Amino acid sequence: MRSVLILTLLTTISLFGCGTNDTNTDLAPPATGDMPADEGSSNMMGRMMGGGQHDMGLNTEITMADEIAAAWRGAVIQVAGLEGEPQRYDLPFGEAVALGDTGLTATAMVFVPDFVMGENGITTRSAEAANPALRLRVIEEGKPDYEGWLFAAMPEIHPFPHDTYSVLLVDGLPAE
Repeated sequence: MRSVLILTLLTTISLFGCGTNDTNTDLAPPATGDMPADEGSSNMMGRMMGGGQHDMGLNTEITMADEIAAAWRGAVIQVAGLEGEPQRYDLPFGEAVALGDTGLTATAMVFVPDFVMGENGITTRSAEAANPALRLRVIEEGKPDYEGWLFAAMPEIHPFPHDTYSVLLVDGLPAE
């Protein structure tokens, strides 16, 4: 099942393209195509697929039944640094939440419990968190804002591009 989902996402990437965003040229891979020695494959993947370089899904229509959207009030993320224990944060929709002493602020934009992307845009196959995805905005002072999708089941698909911190989707925050 996981391999089918990965294949579906990779097919979607090829259908929608991965053009660069001219406002974030500092995130582009080196012009020579060579990977710098300090650049891990995970970080390079983030630059190629999730590092704010393209608009995959950011300009795509998102449709969900009202009752499914109303079942969620935000998302839970995990932030880990190079040292120390990972920390979890609840992100209610639309609220900027400071992520401890990281200097990062995150805002949950949209949570899709069972993410699927097709010809008609992004939707959910069910109300269950079977393939949870979060559209997230992260702000760090002095750096370009990041906005992209995080996937709980496949964090390597769109990793948050940062040299010090990783941000992972844990789950949705159910409405109370």
